[in-house]
Amino acid sequence: LFLMDSVAVSSGNFNEQNHQEFKETLTYYGCSSIVEPKNEFLIREIVRLLGAKDDLQAQVVTVRMPSTCQQSVQFFDNDGNLVDDFPVCRILFCTKMSEQKRCFLAFTFRSPTSVVDESADQCHVLCAPDRATIERVMGEFARIFDNANNGASPHLNTFVAGNCSGILSFELEGHLNIMERDDKGQLVPSPQEKTCFKLRRGREKHISLLINQVSGPYRLVVKNRCFGLLLAAGRNVKHVDMQLLDVQSMRTKENGGYLISAVWDPLSPHFDVLNTETPRETRVYMTVATDIVFCTIPEPLRFVVDCRVKIFDENERFWSWKHRDVCERYYLKVRLCPNGNEAVALDPQDICFESYSQRQRLLSPSSVQRCSKGMLSNLIAPHDENESDSDEPLLSGSGEVKQEYSAAVLAEWNQCLTLWKEDLNQRPDQLTQLICDGVPDPLRGEVWQMLAGCFQQPELSESYPQLLTKECPNEQVIVRDIHRTFPAHDYFKQVGGLGQDALYKISKAYAVYDEEVGYCQGLSFLAASLLLHMSEAEAFCVLVRIMYHYRLRDLFKQGFETLHLRFYQLTRLMQDYLPDLSEHFREIHIETHMFASQWFLTLFTAKFPLSMGMNTIFHIALALLKASKKELLSLDFEGALKYFRVALPRKYRTEATAKELVQSAVKLRVSVDKVTEYEEDFLELKRQEAEMENPLEHYQKENMKLLADVMRLERENEDLATKLVTSKVNLRKNLDAAEENIESLQVQLEKMTRLCKDLQEDNRNQQEERKRIQEMCHREFARLEEENRRAQNIIYDYKQICSDLSKRLERVQKVHTDVTRQYSDVTSDCDNCSPRLESCRQQAEAEFEEAIGTGQNFDSSQLTPSDDLTDQVNLLQLELAHTKLELVQCQCRNQELLHQLNRCSACQEQHKSTWLSKTLNSIKEVAWSPSAAVQKKDKEFTNAAAAAAAD
Repeated sequence: LFLMDSVAVSSGNFNEQNHQEFKETLTYYGCSSIVEPKNEFLIREIVRLLGAKDDLQAQVVTVRMPSTCQQSVQFFDNDGNLVDDFPVCRILFCTKMSEQKRCFLAFTFRSPTSVVDESADQCHVLCAPDRATIERVMGEFARIFDNANNGASPHLNTFVAGNCSGILSFELEGHLNIMERDDKGQLVPSPQEKTCFKLRRGREKHISLLINQVSGPYRLVVKNRCFGLLLAAGRNVKHVDMQLLDVQSMRTKENGGYLISAVWDPLSPHFDVLNTETPRETRVYMTVATDIVFCTIPEPLRFVVDCRVKIFDENERFWSWKHRDVCERYYLKVRLCPNGNEAVALDPQDICFESYSQRQRLLSPSSVQRCSKGMLSNLIAPHDENESDSDEPLLSGSGEVKQEYSAAVLAEWNQCLTLWKEDLNQRPDQLTQLICDGVPDPLRGEVWQMLAGCFQQPELSESYPQLLTKECPNEQVIVRDIHRTFPAHDYFKQVGGLGQDALYKISKAYAVYDEEVGYCQGLSFLAASLLLHMSEAEAFCVLVRIMYHYRLRDLFKQGFETLHLRFYQLTRLMQDYLPDLSEHFREIHIETHMFASQWFLTLFTAKFPLSMGMNTIFHIALALLKASKKELLSLDFEGALKYFRVALPRKYRTEATAKELVQSAVKLRVSVDKVTEYEEDFLELKRQEAEMENPLEHYQKENMKLLADVMRLERENEDLATKLVTSKVNLRKNLDAAEENIESLQVQLEKMTRLCKDLQEDNRNQQEERKRIQEMCHREFARLEEENRRAQNIIYDYKQICSDLSKRLERVQKVHTDVTRQYSDVTSDCDNCSPRLESCRQQAEAEFEEAIGTGQNFDSSQLTPSDDLTDQVNLLQLELAHTKLELVQCQCRNQELLHQLNRCSACQEQHKSTWLSKTLNSIKEVAWSPSAAVQKKDKEFTNAAAAAAAD
């Protein structure tokens, strides 16, 4: 939600001449993005969300309306500053609505940045203190749109000037046509039978609605926009319950009529009722509506067409193709007012639009409401209108429950419940009188549980979750009947909603709990009534107590014998309390089961004490018959059945009539002994019928039953035999396929076995080769280690010789030094010898340095013995270094050979023996090469050492 940045304008701009002097003060609640700018459902949801904001968060603005469609609608704050402006050419849709007793105006606007992206469309919401203000602003929007479409009739002012009252009358017709696709995929008109469309479920349908003007002072022109075609099941449905169809085309015909065509997909979950086969002699109603905007009329007019349809199977064939459109006539009255030289402006409050069907209902004697005001914008029959003249039965779940109760009544109930909770087994004395006046709706859940005695079986609520996890054989029947229970109630009407889900769980849990009865039609109505006032587990407990403690389950057992007993008792009670009505029913051949079956099976005991048991049904039945005796006595067979089906339920939809019925039923004094006596009479009649029956006839009936059973069993036997043959054929096919599969698997097994044997043989060869290689490697490693050890010994000997030579050299040098010192000491005292000795020494040093510098080789004889020893020591040390280097190289080669051996062991299963032989030969060559060099070096070291020893 956002507001545009405020832009300051001068006060003089407020009175620009390009704007008409129309302004209204409204409350601006902001805006929100909208995906479908012409979808009223989305707009209503946005209005509801924005309208829930606090009034302090809203902004009071003054709305300025332009005079032409080329200008903008402007919003100003209290200081006269421009808040926002909206070009008329970008306003897509405008509507008004009431929400939470407030009047709102909403319009959708496309911003300049959202020309390509339609998802950025905005919906702006305004609120006014009264409806008249909204109507005036809406009229201004209509005037702007009229100018944009040039649809105003230029002669209207002249016509209105000659009309003193200003009220114009128009008459229009709506023609509804339905087409569906046949087996060839072509669209064909749907056949009709007594104004009832015959449709096939699951087939795509096309609906077209043609609006023609029959009479009027001038031709109404349709604007170049329409809100689509709406569809819903039933009649007098709410606007929110109608579904928008995919519009195929909207155009104006040559004769002036406006045609709207749409595609109806019956597989949509919203149309489940209209896509379900209807029972025999049953019809359902369907409503088609559209909103059309005419020029010079400020708001759209809703055209509603009701029709009856009957749904058949999708493969049904129709031999009668009688077809004609369903026609509905509409009456429009408007009060026109001249508006200068421009087109006529209309006040929305001066519009009266109604259909022929609505007028007939309003004029009928059974109508309970009249239009007490002037012309209304739209006359729609309320949902609680009494339509006893209609053939449509009242949907279950209709009506309202009183929610407000006086403080005195609630105080009495509070006191009674407090005393009751102290001792649950002892009911208070005032309980019966309070129940006869009706249990308040907020207390029904608690009171019903206490009346049913749920406290006596607390294990029922604990077993409810476990029952939901078990298998239920009636699950499909339950799912099919769920949507038929209280379809008019908001809690149960939504498909897959919380109400239907809870009703499904309770029905399934009871069907699992009571395996003898299982699920039967009628239980869902009682369970739905309980769910409206308590949780699922509590409703399940009350349902079980009613079925067992009050013997309702007996009605569904033993071929409905107990139900026929109740019919007999009610018939006898009618003879006692309503003899004239009983005689009338006998004359027109109305039997009790024709109208009382649902009374017993659905238990209308919402406001009656459960302690009265099944007698409560007799009280209500007699009260209903007594109150309707006057009407029933004047009806024939079909009229009486229609009265029970349609008029009687509508008669007691209000709180006052229902309470009157309760009081009348309570005042009836039905003797329990007499009811028991009727039960004994019924059993005696059954016994006498069995005794008086001719044995031959009895045996014939039994024979007929047995024959029927035999035929049924034969059919079942044939079905089983067919299934058996089919299963045998399928089994033979599966067996043949399995045998073929076994043969192919055996061939593959033999192939894999041979391959496995070959691999095992190769593996053994590889293992043997690997062992030979390992032995060879071990021998080579032993030889190399022996050579290494011999080389180590030689090196040690060399080191020992070098050490001895070094010691001898030191001794010789010491002796030489001592002798030299003695000669020096002797010759130092001689003047002749000393200079000559010094010159000889210097000359020898010079020659030695010169020989070293020029690389000249001196004869070893010229060197002193000490110099020779030094040179030999140096040579031996050099040879020792070379030997150490070769030793390290040999060790590296040994490690490399070890790595190659490991790789050969790992790859022995992947390579052949020839490759391994080559690898081994290369290893041998590499292994022998360093050993020969080592032996050669050993020989040289030995000779050198021997020469040094000789010296």
